Amino acid sequence: MEMKSVDALMRELEETLIKGSEADRAQILQRVTDLFINAAPSLQEVQIDVFDAIIDRVSEDIEREARIELSKKLAPIPNAPTGVIRRLAMDEIEVAKPVLEVSKRLSNRDLIDIGTLKGEQHILAMTQRDDLSEPVCDFFVLRGGKVATRALAANTTAKFSQQAMGVLVMRAATDHRLRSALSERHDLPQALASQIIHLAKMSARNRLREDLEPSLAGAIETAVNVGAKSVAATTQFALGITSVDGELIEIQELAAKGELTESSITDFAHAKAPGKVLRAFATLANLEVSTADQIIRGENRDSIFLVARAMGWSWETTRALIELRPGQPRSDREFEAARKSFERASSRTATQVLSFFRGSR
Repeated sequence: MEMKSVDALMRELEETLIKGSEADRAQILQRVTDLFINAAPSLQEVQIDVFDAIIDRVSEDIEREARIELSKKLAPIPNAPTGVIRRLAMDEIEVAKPVLEVSKRLSNRDLIDIGTLKGEQHILAMTQRDDLSEPVCDFFVLRGGKVATRALAANTTAKFSQQAMGVLVMRAATDHRLRSALSERHDLPQALASQIIHLAKMSARNRLREDLEPSLAGAIETAVNVGAKSVAATTQFALGITSVDGELIEIQELAAKGELTESSITDFAHAKAPGKVLRAFATLANLEVSTADQIIRGENRDSIFLVARAMGWSWETTRALIELRPGQPRSDREFEAARKSFERASSRTATQVLSFFRGSR
């Protein structure tokens, strides 16, 4: 940083503060900020303090758009002037958001103070930060509203105490979005993870039973268990296939070209390609592969009937899916009984069950 440029800038600064317009102040602020950003990697803290005082003084009473621009410029700078960063963080949310989300110059104490003095929007912005500490997360759990709490739970780098995790799980009993966010976390203690799965099953069972026919209790229970297993994030399937491989890519390419149809399922079945049958089923029905796998090999085969009915598929296609189940009927008599069960399946119920399965994506 050349002293001549700094001295000239300081003289211009004094003149601007005394008799310059707001546009003049905005222009000088931009120049000072750019000078700092260019010199930042080589600056000592004492020099940063000088810039802190200058930028703070020039940025007083400037228009909102200029403050937003200042916030965006300084937020990613690791040694940005601390005083300016703190003041920007306490500004209205459009100005504060960039520094709240990423600035490394805000300490844990700063984050808690901001959460105490400002509102839900500021807390929501801070939930996006990487590596939030336990004290900060625990405070946000107590202080934040529903939206901020969901966002915090979805931040996989955030660290919670066991007590805060327990509070989140309790709230998840009545908040399915929070429950979904928690189910994706790898740091959830096993006991609390079991509670999440139990809550998911209870909620799903109640949602399905509100409208569905009592005679389909078995299918409802299967649907609930499939959803719970999806929450548990099953990644290995009984058919010996994983969620990402060449077969899935091939199926997705067919779908992108409009060449994946109902008949593809039976074609793959006749070609003895069970992996492709499963993936075609999942892709056409808009289901996760893990969910589709659970539907096919679950305890109650009525789930296959219901999904096929909801998709408007034929018995031939449905039979190809049933044949993927281990120990399923092989005689004509057994298949005829299965066909009659398929034809009796209610279209309305089938649509609701398929919607539920998709909701576990």
